Amino acid sequence: MSNDFHKKVGRNIKKLREEKRLSQFKLAVEVDCTPSTIAGIEAGVNTTLARLYSISKVLGVEPYELLK
Repeated sequence: MSNDFHKKVGRNIKKLREEKRLSQFKLAVEVDCTPSTIAGIEAGVNTTLARLYSISKVLGVEPYELLK
């Protein structure tokens, strides 16, 4: 996959997280990962579909919305 795609997904997650007024730490706790993992995903590091699914549920959106 394109690095641009991963960065776009990361931007979408960050935007939704900030709209929900969640810190990276709080999102990480809810998703059961580390804050550095969330920071990496938001920066465009590849992640698993399972983690994207967990993030989408915490953010209250359907998983496909992270991929737009």
